[in-house]
Amino acid sequence: MSAILVRACFFLLMVVLGYVMKKLGILSKEDGVAVSRVVLNITLPCAIMISFRSFVFEWSYMAIPLVSFVSNWILLGLGYAVSRRGGRNEKIFYMLELPAYNIGNFTLPFVSGLLGATGVVATCLFDMGNSPMCLGISCMLASLAIGENSGHSVMGSIMRLFTKPSFVVYVVMLTLSIFSLSLPDAVFDFVSLISPANGPMAMIMIGLMLEFSSDRTKLKEVVIVNVLRLLVAIAVAVLFFTLTPFPYEVRKAVAITAFAPISSTSSAFVAEMKGDVELVGFASTVSIVISLVLMPLLFALL
Repeated sequence: MSAILVRACFFLLMVVLGYVMKKLGILSKEDGVAVSRVVLNITLPCAIMISFRSFVFEWSYMAIPLVSFVSNWILLGLGYAVSRRGGRNEKIFYMLELPAYNIGNFTLPFVSGLLGATGVVATCLFDMGNSPMCLGISCMLASLAIGENSGHSVMGSIMRLFTKPSFVVYVVMLTLSIFSLSLPDAVFDFVSLISPANGPMAMIMIGLMLEFSSDRTKLKEVVIVNVLRLLVAIAVAVLFFTLTPFPYEVRKAVAITAFAPISSTSSAFVAEMKGDVELVGFASTVSIVISLVLMPLLFALL
């Protein structure tokens, strides 16, 4: 346990390093965007490939995407219920901030440095049920709730998944695993040189993107969103970890992934719908800080 805590603390220090570098003017938030492109397009796909090197597929694992899909719809329903009597901006905020988890550029890089290959694959499976909501379904439904048409069709949202290198690599590797096929060892040897950089780069990226607000008038909405997400996360983690028959590494990975922060795509969708972007940024940052505290703690305790 002590080794896990030390490693988790090192990851947190990398986040602090990124934030301090930004505050000192050595790096900027725009640099974080550049780093995120490297992470999402190079290091993360390599980390996913390595995680499949020794993975043995079982059809029962397809229950994991169902868990994340159902939890997303529960969160979306809560968002609609909380905001149903509110105004336009309130509906946009709650229906886009409550559902969807930031797996690709936060949770997956984080767990890839702490969990084994099976745990990483379990997190990818969780993201399979989560990604359609991240990439447009929640935006489409929020638009319907406020009486507007966002132009995001369900099929279009799903097809956008295949423009993401990490998702494409995941689908290819999963398909190979289903048919008990594997890539040549030379491919794994090459990507193994790149994949160790994924965790540190992702943590520094998160530090560069952290933003805090001193506007206390926005605090109530931020608290409501994060408390509701935590309650659903606790329910998912407890039920999955204690009641399912999956291997320990899989149950641990899913329980931890349930505490992933708010999806990074929510800010873009809120901006597109001309909602309160500053409030979304504040809520997302608080969500990231909560995850940075809780996830390492769960690594150590579970």
